[in-house]
Amino acid sequence: MARIAPLNPADTDAGDNAAELQALIDFVGYRPNALFTMARRPGLLNAVLALVRSTVRGPGQLPETLRFLIAAEASRSARCRYTAAHVAHAAAHAGMALEKIIALPDRATSPLFSAAECAALDLAAVGGLSPMGDTGPAFAAAAAHYDTASLHEIVAVIAAFGWFNRWNCLMQSDLEAEPAAFAEQIPWLKMG
Repeated sequence: MARIAPLNPADTDAGDNAAELQALIDFVGYRPNALFTMARRPGLLNAVLALVRSTVRGPGQLPETLRFLIAAEASRSARCRYTAAHVAHAAAHAGMALEKIIALPDRATSPLFSAAECAALDLAAVGGLSPMGDTGPAFAAAAAHYDTASLHEIVAVIAAFGWFNRWNCLMQSDLEAEPAAFAEQIPWLKMG
């Protein structure tokens, strides 16, 4: 059970970002509990929506599906089931094949992943850890496949989802029915 209950939609003020919040809800198909808990702090929901927009949603150097998968791997590494289930579910909504999401932990031997994708996801795995340890080899491997703008985007996704992982683990955000049902199809999301 969540440590702090989310606000009801009627009590949530997204201000100028109300349409963006609704678009996110429409995209995933449910009201994310974490966002409505964040809404208790004035201005936080708007900042988080901007963070999502600038890291994983919409146009970018990398395909949106890969950005969601990077977020999922960083969250899987951090052992945050709530966030990992959300972004894996979002990757599927954005068009990523279920088989590829399932194969995430086996990417090094899976024909579903390119060497470049593996490098980005390996960086996410190291970057999702706390404490991080030596990120040099993973960063160098990613740099062999991506230009500076793309590396910046990869790191931005990893860093943003570090914030979400900490929030959701500390708050013990309740996983909604839709991503919970999706998680039942993904063996690596059955973690505790």
